[in-house]
Amino acid sequence: MTQEQFISITKWQNKTFGKATPLSKIAHLAEEIQELVDAIKDIDHTIDFKKERAKKLEWADCFILLFGAAASDGMSYQDIIDSIDDKMVINKNRTWGKPKENGVVNHIKND
Repeated sequence: MTQEQFISITKWQNKTFGKATPLSKIAHLAEEIQELVDAIKDIDHTIDFKKERAKKLEWADCFILLFGAAASDGMSYQDIIDSIDDKMVINKNRTWGKPKENGVVNHIKND
């Protein structure tokens, strides 16, 4: 995402959903994530461009809501970029376990 996209999204969200909070956006994000899960599970191993476009739009909904929620919580575009870079340094230095039954892999806590 470019900084211009971020500004456009956050301005539109503020104008359209002025009373939304970071938590209300996260609640909406949870709903959109379920729609994305449903779209991903609907793949039937045949190319259906309408389904593929719909799935990509569900991904977009999630990104839009997540970035908007971060902005509502006071994060700037640069804050987000810096936080992602910081977190990737941490993640690359962690030891990761084996996938769980559902495919999720967590880092091994060294407490």
